[in-house]
This record gives sequence, structure tokens and C-alpha cells, in this order.
Amino acid sequence: MRTRQGARIVLLDPDDRLLMMQVREDGVIVVPGRPAPAFFWILPGGGVETGETFLQAARRELFEETGLTDIDWGPCLWTRDVNAYWSGEPIHAHERYFLARIRNNQSISRMYLEPAEHNVIIEHRWWSFDELASAQATQTFFPPGLPLLLADVLDGNGCLPSEPLALDM
Repeated sequence: MRTRQGARIVLLDPDDRLLMMQVREDGVIVVPGRPAPAFFWILPGGGVETGETFLQAARRELFEETGLTDIDWGPCLWTRDVNAYWSGEPIHAHERYFLARIRNNQSISRMYLEPAEHNVIIEHRWWSFDELASAQATQTFFPPGLPLLLADVLDGNGCLPSEPLALDM
């Protein structure tokens, strides 16, 4: 089984809203043993390319998926290892999640999406913590447990973990 390394971004705006993308199931990671919803919400990000660090991949992917450039980058918050399927192929996914903050109100652009992403990414949305927490009963968010994870980041009073938390979901 090959390993797919990925970088995702926990992007917050000045009001502590989280940017997420609604995607179709096509071509994204589907965890074995869990039925795949037709649509679900993920954090921006994607695969690490040859020669890139995880942070370089996060920066590139955020630009490609949003066009956003005026970003303050923080630490790696979480890591996640999961056996999954990528376009029907069994893989071991190793992901790192980076904290970032948008400096000002910028418009999101789909201009830099790869051709296949235009069909997979349905919409971008900024979610407040309360919206995210109340929507988890009717919406699917990845990584699992995202509202609780985000609460820890927002309640950190400026104190972020010195080492990334390993997610076991």
C-alpha cells in the first residue's frame, strides 16, 4: 500500500471563522468501513508533491484552491494517519494540519483550481464555531471531530501545542 502525504490548512478569518470546502465524493479519500456521503466538508489542502515540505504544499494548495495570498502561517496543529482509498486505490494517508489566519477580507477565487477540482469542489464557506458545532448533526466534516478540535484551538488563549496532536480518527 502506498503512502499519500497531504497538507491541510485550518484557515481562520479575523472573526475566528473557519474556511471549509464542500466536495463531492468523487476522487477524494473514502475511509474503509464508513459509508461515503455524496457531499461533505473538508479543509483546504492536498497532496505533497516531490521535493516539497508539508508547509510548502499547504501554501501551494491554499493558493490553488482559494487564490488567497495575504496569510499569517502558524504551527502544525495535528497529524493524522489513516488507511483509506484514493480514487479506488488503497493507500495510507499521512496528513499534517497547519494553522493559518487570513489578514484581511479577501475574495476567494476558483481561477487556480486544477481542471478536475472544478468538478469536485462545490463551494467554499466560512463557518463560525457555533455554526460548525450545530451543523455536525446534518453535515459531514473531515477530519472527524473537527468542532471539538477547533474548540481547543480557539480556546487556547494564544497557547498552541508545542508538538502536533496525533489524531486517531
